[in-house]
Amino acid sequence: MLGQHKRDFTVVPYQYGWKDLYRREADLLHSTLGGKALRIEHIGSTAIPGMVAKPIIDIMVAVVSLAVAAELIPVVGSLGYEYKPHDTIPERVYFAKERSPEYRTHHLNLTALGSGFWIDQLAFRDYLRAHDESAAEYVDLKKHIAERYAQTHQLDREAKSEFVARVLELAVKES
Repeated sequence: MLGQHKRDFTVVPYQYGWKDLYRREADLLHSTLGGKALRIEHIGSTAIPGMVAKPIIDIMVAVVSLAVAAELIPVVGSLGYEYKPHDTIPERVYFAKERSPEYRTHHLNLTALGSGFWIDQLAFRDYLRAHDESAAEYVDLKKHIAERYAQTHQLDREAKSEFVARVLELAVKES
């Protein structure tokens, strides 16, 4: 199962096929972007074995700078990604890919190698991959948020951001 309606916030059990879907998309990005893609990483919940997730593949591509990322907007657009210029995260250039209008399958983040965004995304993913107890806590939190959102239609982003901040603090202490 891959894809979710934009106005939906449901989580599904981990799917082993997500890893292959990431690899196929990463191969496409690598062959299209060539040497401008310094590294390509699978991030987000679909990159953490056993994690419940929105069935959307999150990908992060490292480039030399955000200026290079901006130059790549038309190239990435030719792959079916829609550029999202009103993103609120300043260290990335953000895109979404849709299977049909309103039904997203991929999120793509172009960011400078070594940026805070790059470091935080990898630290969060790697910490949850290595710490089953924290991963289980995140599963519970995501299920709670999805249930609450379904009832109230108000996504509780603060609950998730507090957890993320705590995990990043633990990851920094561990490194």
